[in-house]
Amino acid sequence: MNPMHQLTRRPVKAAFGALLLALAGVILALSGGQFWAAARTRAGVEATYTTVAVVTGRISSDEVLTPSAEGGSNAESLRQGSAMAAAIFLAEPEQQNWSIIRSRPKVGLVSGYSSGLKPAISLYTGHSSSDAPYEYSIVEIRADAVTEVNNDWFGESGGANWQLDGQVLGIYGLNDAFRDPSGQWASVSLHQEYDDPAELLHPEAGKHYLLLSHSYGDSEWSLRRNVADWVFMETNVQLDPWSLDIPGNLIRYDQRKNQSEHWYHTAGDAAEEPVEFAPEELIYRDPTTGAEVYTGLDMEAFGRFSFSAARSRDREEVTVADPEQPQGWSTKTVDYRVYDLPSIQELPEGVTAQEVIDNTSSWRTAMESIQVNNHSVPVLAVDFVEGMLEFASERAQVTQGRSISQEEYRDGAAVCLISETLARENGLNVGDVLPLSLYEKEKNLMPTTVGDSDPTASYYLPQRGFQQETEYTIVGLYRQNNEWSQGVASFTPNTVLVPRKSVTCAVETGETGLGVSSGCLWETMVLQNGTIDQMEARLAENGLGGTVTYYDQGYSDIVESLDGYTRVSRTVLLVGLALWAVVLAAYCVLLPMQEGKTALRMWTLGAKRRDIAGQIWTPSALMAAAGTVIALAVSIPGMSWATDKIQALTGSDLTLKVSVGQTVALCAGALAIALAVIALVSVSTARRGIRKAE
Repeated sequence: MNPMHQLTRRPVKAAFGALLLALAGVILALSGGQFWAAARTRAGVEATYTTVAVVTGRISSDEVLTPSAEGGSNAESLRQGSAMAAAIFLAEPEQQNWSIIRSRPKVGLVSGYSSGLKPAISLYTGHSSSDAPYEYSIVEIRADAVTEVNNDWFGESGGANWQLDGQVLGIYGLNDAFRDPSGQWASVSLHQEYDDPAELLHPEAGKHYLLLSHSYGDSEWSLRRNVADWVFMETNVQLDPWSLDIPGNLIRYDQRKNQSEHWYHTAGDAAEEPVEFAPEELIYRDPTTGAEVYTGLDMEAFGRFSFSAARSRDREEVTVADPEQPQGWSTKTVDYRVYDLPSIQELPEGVTAQEVIDNTSSWRTAMESIQVNNHSVPVLAVDFVEGMLEFASERAQVTQGRSISQEEYRDGAAVCLISETLARENGLNVGDVLPLSLYEKEKNLMPTTVGDSDPTASYYLPQRGFQQETEYTIVGLYRQNNEWSQGVASFTPNTVLVPRKSVTCAVETGETGLGVSSGCLWETMVLQNGTIDQMEARLAENGLGGTVTYYDQGYSDIVESLDGYTRVSRTVLLVGLALWAVVLAAYCVLLPMQEGKTALRMWTLGAKRRDIAGQIWTPSALMAAAGTVIALAVSIPGMSWATDKIQALTGSDLTLKVSVGQTVALCAGALAIALAVIALVSVSTARRGIRKAE
């Protein structure tokens, strides 16, 4: 008998069967769809959110965000001590193999030079931060006044300090971002390390000196910025400090008798007698906002600059980390003469500074170093950008392009991320090539020679040269909430981020991660999401509670919703499967299992077993197909209703979504399962009918 003819002979029964199969399809599609949506939502959250743990010592999260100078060195020492204890504990084998720690990404620091690259300078952005090594320059100064500072007694060895005040006669190699101080008044801090007091240079007033300065201070800029800050606090109007009208005498200097007796003009050549102002006399009135400032200003800041220079011993014993020693430290002798770096020397009468620089190897070396410094940036070789503290805490974000991919980390691809600020300063964009000549830090150099901020490029040594030449492709730009933060594991907007494996030369790092300005080493760990309590409980058991700071990008705020989705969606799925099984079983009992007589007649007439089973299965298959069409028509709009109900039950703001294509796939799956079940029932019914005939 033709299957279609068989259906049309019993239209009510066929329609009833199609509706039963449609109901089964809807139940399976909706219950399976909401479970699929919940599982995909959770998987997407797990893939998107990263939980990062950073060893910081016993400090609060607020202190991590905004480190304070309050508390003094004792508090800082205690914090560093607790951080080191936690780092040692987490380095033990039991913690190294702890399953909740997914990875321990490392960060290595190296320096990169690119001809013409202009690093961002913090001094004139209104921020307070070190600009090492961009502050290096060679300064020619006339020492009009020389003062010994705390040098009442010279021991057999130690350090001694002088202050030289006078006019800057020339400056060489100064970064273009800084104001040229030539002709201005300046103070120079000179620090000397010595083994024999006879080795000390005793600067004298009236002489000219050439010095290698590792710092730069513009006191007038600081004065202007302070006034602008006062106006901002009073009026909420942000002024450009350079727009303040000094020539118009809108800034009035508080020259009281208890201050210095001599104030210098802009040129610093002549003195002016102090003028006493009444205490209530205002210092500044802004012509635009009308803001008035009565706070006293330091007149010596006007038109004045500052520099620092240092002279080292030829040789010195230094303490270095040495894991092979019982105490973990050892001493070594460093010969500083190998670096051929000058410090300060007197300029003889009739000899120009340029002649000394051109004809003296040490000064030529210093000039070459400065020229490289001015176009160098810190390069962080990373295992995982999103595992870095600044990115994990969302204080830094990739805003253009993309982040570094897992394949690029694995292969050490020559790709990089740079800040929006560095890109803007240099006209760079996503897709551009940034050639970098990488060079390593010389760890033996004294801190007075190499800057140690968060973190900066190292002082370049021509004797060592470059260790690697690589052309990096910019794949993304990042933005920082605070570009000049000096918090734990922070970095400046000059920082270039590259895959760790792309750097083949030595990097500055440690067993616990990246060195920062405080001198500590910090470890970053990527945890399984939702395991912060487990980590903190184990730390607390060992007296180290509060020594690790966690950032999970808000995962802890939504994990309850995720768990609710999982519980409810699993329950709905199990109930749906049970209902689907009941409905499908009812269909099979009421329809294909009633075809035993058909099987008996066909076997009696000589039909084959396969044809008998097919005759039973085909009408049910057609009904299943019709039921699936109905199920699909109901499930597509019904899926949104089902997911909305799940969302309402859990009280979550997370959105569950199932696309039309996914609904079609679920209905197709329901059809395939129904056809398979019906096929088994059809074969069983055929066999039962044949047994009766035999």
